[in-house]
Amino acid sequence: MYIWQEKDFPDFSFDNDKLISGIENFTLQLGVANGLILGFSKEIKQEILTEIMLSEALKTSEIEGEYFSREDVMSSLKVNLEIKDYHTKSKNWKTDAIAKLMIEVQNSYSKKLTEDLLLNWHQILMKNEKNLNSGLFRTGSEPMQVVSGHFGHFTVHYEAPPAQDLPELIHQFIDWYQKFSINEFGKVGEAMIFSAIVHLYFETLHPFEDGNGRIGRALAEKSLAEKLEMPVFISLSKAIEKDKNRYYSELKKAQRNSHITDWIYYFFGILNEALLDSKNVVLFTLKKVNFFDRFKEMLNDRQLKAINKMLEQGMGGFKGGMTAKKYISINKTSKATATRDLQHLADINAFKMSGGGRSVSYQVNLEDV
Repeated sequence: MYIWQEKDFPDFSFDNDKLISGIENFTLQLGVANGLILGFSKEIKQEILTEIMLSEALKTSEIEGEYFSREDVMSSLKVNLEIKDYHTKSKNWKTDAIAKLMIEVQNSYSKKLTEDLLLNWHQILMKNEKNLNSGLFRTGSEPMQVVSGHFGHFTVHYEAPPAQDLPELIHQFIDWYQKFSINEFGKVGEAMIFSAIVHLYFETLHPFEDGNGRIGRALAEKSLAEKLEMPVFISLSKAIEKDKNRYYSELKKAQRNSHITDWIYYFFGILNEALLDSKNVVLFTLKKVNFFDRFKEMLNDRQLKAINKMLEQGMGGFKGGMTAKKYISINKTSKATATRDLQHLADINAFKMSGGGRSVSYQVNLEDV
């Protein structure tokens, strides 16, 4: 028995008291994050948004078992955002599709939810998928099942409503979405609860042949921002992907019982984790701004190119550190010039050095600025 089979679906219920602390924490952290962002220029705000959209694009795909390079997705985002002086387009159409969807979600958070909006998102995401009806809800008489295992030994984790029922169910979902209101938790609490239930409701309908997870997570972000009446710089998928087995477990439980306190409580944890990650991105960006304020006049074009390449890797740092060999490859320069440039960066404390001799490597020093 699934919740969509219940007579009173979608009449969800939950215990208010268990949710208060999650709302209070999110409200506090949202205020801190927004306060940090407020003082940034338009260009820096765009950089923060791009970094968070990059995380969302990468992680929402990884949850579904698709792994893209950070460089390809960043290229697609920058080209589609029409960032000045950036023209290197990724050759992977899938990274271009997920980048376009992330941008569309951000741009349409305040738009009214309609069937056309959902179908447009699916068209963007699945446009070039062969043998798939992109931009259309699923059809046919075969059951839509979420399964694991191998042929002859499948375990059915979930079965969605039949395709023939989708026209009515989608209409019901959009009507519910437009009318949703809950006053006792304040604006932030209403937005959080709305986001949690929207995601569960959409994943329960599972209206597309493929792409339901990615669109469902995008819809959770849209609904949160829509109720808050402002864009929210978070990556839900990055938080979910850290323990995606628990995500599927909590979703599976919630799809069998319309009393969904545990699901909302779990989802609040995801929202708070995502907001904490976003705050760290903001702080990382602030460190980069301070770094260039301090060192830019001391750096030549080769050094700037290498540093920008390193910082594009995000908070995780430049894998393996910068070495003379990598520096030569990036700048097409001689070993003597590379060695001299790297030593200068270490001398002015722009780089932190580790190892020695042939094993020496460098990371950008963002901690002492």
